[in-house]
Amino acid sequence: MSDRFDALRREMQRQIDEGIRPSIQIAVDWRGELVFDEAIGADATPESNYLLWSSTKPLVAVALLQIIDEGGAKLRDRVRSYIPEFGVKGKEACTIAHLLSHRGGFPDSGKRMAILGDSSRDWNDALAAVCEMEAQWEPGKDRGYHPSSSWFIVGELIQRLRDRPLWETLREQVLDPVGIATDGFSLGNPEVLSQPTMRVSTRKERGAPTSADWWNDPVTHRAVIPGGNGVSRANQMTRFYRAMLNAGVGSDGRLLSPEMVRIATFPHSVGTIDRTFLVDVPWGLGFRLKHAIPTLDDFGNTATPGTFGHGGHFLVNTAWGDPGKDLAACILSNGLTAPRTGTKAVIALSQAIHDAVDAST
Repeated sequence: MSDRFDALRREMQRQIDEGIRPSIQIAVDWRGELVFDEAIGADATPESNYLLWSSTKPLVAVALLQIIDEGGAKLRDRVRSYIPEFGVKGKEACTIAHLLSHRGGFPDSGKRMAILGDSSRDWNDALAAVCEMEAQWEPGKDRGYHPSSSWFIVGELIQRLRDRPLWETLREQVLDPVGIATDGFSLGNPEVLSQPTMRVSTRKERGAPTSADWWNDPVTHRAVIPGGNGVSRANQMTRFYRAMLNAGVGSDGRLLSPEMVRIATFPHSVGTIDRTFLVDVPWGLGFRLKHAIPTLDDFGNTATPGTFGHGGHFLVNTAWGDPGKDLAACILSNGLTAPRTGTKAVIALSQAIHDAVDAST
């Protein structure tokens, strides 16, 4: 089947040649088989490690959903029941479901993006800053993507409900069951990686983020930022999405019950304009969902309804599962671009994956 992906290879090469990305790494799992696992660009191999940015979020969300699956908490529970200091300044009614579907009302986006800043590299400082944030709307009454703020609260919930550090829960409850290698994922502990994280660079382009130095800083790599600084490889991330496609069963254990997989990938927030992205972006619980009308459609234009996943940092990367095609894919890179450039580039790669699989069906 390898030759079916020649168009994907050409698109990867085009993006490298045009300077859109310094390197690209892609893995594709179709019907439980890894049918594509390649990398292109400077120093890139299938075993290179990349920052995931917001593609980290689904793994952290699942760690909390497992607790709910076990009966240790409920989606309708108010967060202040477990983190009392959080329930102030208009956030009193915020529930766990609100956190996971970007309806909590305290996004660190737009003019508020600098609220966390370097404090996000210190867990206690970040948690205190988020707890002191004032809600922009009554929780549950509107929605807007929370890049980092709500994810520190999700992480703290996991730590308090499990009574152990977030990393330990992630490793034993999420990474191990889906078969992610010991050196295949880092969240604040880069020493577990067998290769250093690929350095991030910024394309000289108007509107491109200027944060490459911050992301390359070893202090950032050692921080625990549950909404944004996981590190992994494409062929490891597809294992997570394969487990989700298999009704919550990973290669080495169960991740979630089939019922919880359906709940997590059900549209909990859709039909109104997201205050951060200014378009209608459907959200499940920790996952972004395929929309009937393409918006930030990094899953590819021909992805089937029910496709779920998450992209990272203005679509430097993405990972998704398409249940209609029994298809999981992960696209990683290390080049920051303007949002429109990054979106178009990732869509082109995802669509090339669909085209290859569709041609083989």
